[in-house]
Amino acid sequence: MANEDKVLSVGIVGGGRGGLEMLKIFADSDKVRVAFLVDRDPQAIAVTSAKERNIETPDDLVAAMQQYRTDFIIEATGSAKVLELLRQNHREGTEILSSQAALMFYTVVHEGRRKLNSDIFGKISHIGEEIVGSTASVKKALAAITQVAFNLEMLSINAAIEAARAGVHGRSFAVVAEEVKTTAGQAKSLLASIEAVNNNNVVMSEELEELLNQLH
Repeated sequence: MANEDKVLSVGIVGGGRGGLEMLKIFADSDKVRVAFLVDRDPQAIAVTSAKERNIETPDDLVAAMQQYRTDFIIEATGSAKVLELLRQNHREGTEILSSQAALMFYTVVHEGRRKLNSDIFGKISHIGEEIVGSTASVKKALAAITQVAFNLEMLSINAAIEAARAGVHGRSFAVVAEEVKTTAGQAKSLLASIEAVNNNNVVMSEELEELLNQLH
């Protein structure tokens, strides 16, 4: 159980594109901590990104290996000389990963993410289509209910007029007219509630579409 909870530490050598891709993979992980990213160029893209994440960015490789204790050091420059320097000077217990091994690791991770994104994309697309279809159906139902509510309201008005004309004999008819009017009001209130839900569906559909765009 203790090994499962252990946070591994890694050092990255190389401030170029390779180092940046390794940094992206590990920087937000809860299981791996990037101890440092080393490169002689303080303006290198991976160095800049590491600084933004408050990761140490020394420029002396040998000194960094001695200063920071790490479980792994990834050589991301592709230089045979740098790889040999790492192997000659690393701490005991630190494993060195060559740029080829790092590339293989990156390829596997990238492919896994691509497949996962594709699967998520398909599922979200299906949900989005169902929401759009449901929204359209609700709109049609709302139109029908609106017409019913209007008809009830007109009926209650006409009934009230006829009750007034009938005088005393129309009292019971007036009660019915009032009930019809109340029902029409309730129908309008229901319409407002359904329309609010439908509007939320539209918003969710738009948010899903935005998420889908981010998965590309």
